[in-house]
Amino acid sequence: MSFEVYVQSFRNGEPSGVPRGQIRSAFGEYLTEREPNFWHVRYDDTNSCELNLTPDDAHADLICGFAVHRPCADARLWHALAVILSLGDLVLYFPGGGAPLVARSSVAQHLPLDMVEALGQPVVVTRGEQIQNEIQRRD
Repeated sequence: MSFEVYVQSFRNGEPSGVPRGQIRSAFGEYLTEREPNFWHVRYDDTNSCELNLTPDDAHADLICGFAVHRPCADARLWHALAVILSLGDLVLYFPGGGAPLVARSSVAQHLPLDMVEALGQPVVVTRGEQIQNEIQRRD
């Protein structure tokens, strides 16, 4: 896939943070931290991608969001993203993708109003294959 996927954390319409360690843990042994905010995920010779993290300015151990550049098709990546969405009030979206994806319907109340107005009401996904299906459906 040649595009980016964005994951962001919000609380009451404002950027929020998720512990860096929880995000790192979701990717498991497949993650290499090339720099504190630039990570590489590699599953095999044909499935890898890069992550650019946005740390919380006030708390270095919290991540407000990240971009996955050229997400690979490996199901383990999508499973990790589903796990991350379940960590809090997080949203996943991608250019031209329409409605954002969340792990629980209650996350919608925490998203910025302008995001919901621009992208639509969030769609609930709880598994990696659901995220992949939503992306393929909108392609």
